[in-house]
Amino acid sequence: MSNNSKYNKTDFIRLTIATAEHVSSDKETAKEYLSSEGLDVDSVVNEGMKRLKRLKMQIEADRTKSEMIHADKAKQKASAWVEELLSKIDFSLPELIKEEELTMSFRNVEKLSKEDIKNILIKHFTLKFLDEESKKSK
Repeated sequence: MSNNSKYNKTDFIRLTIATAEHVSSDKETAKEYLSSEGLDVDSVVNEGMKRLKRLKMQIEADRTKSEMIHADKAKQKASAWVEELLSKIDFSLPELIKEEELTMSFRNVEKLSKEDIKNILIKHFTLKFLDEESKKSK
């Protein structure tokens, strides 16, 4: 804009904003304006929706990956914990069940193999460690 003009940059910006506000004041007016400018509005909307869905799926995938890594660390910690428990001479599963307030659906807990006990306890402690970390982060 020339310095001799009776309008300045501020007036030009106000005019542009006012025009944009008028054109985008409702959905139909905005669509008509964009169409008159040569844009395929439906195509733009569809592409935008696809992009948003892709981004949302990527965010969910990243979150799931993070949770899996977190769960794997908790499982490793639980495995070490269980190995230490089972290696103790005075280890007693019935006492641990009472202490941890576990609900077991086995009638003959005494008849479980050492490997079964180990797997059950690893699952229990993995969930317990994940729950504890979840409470810490809140």
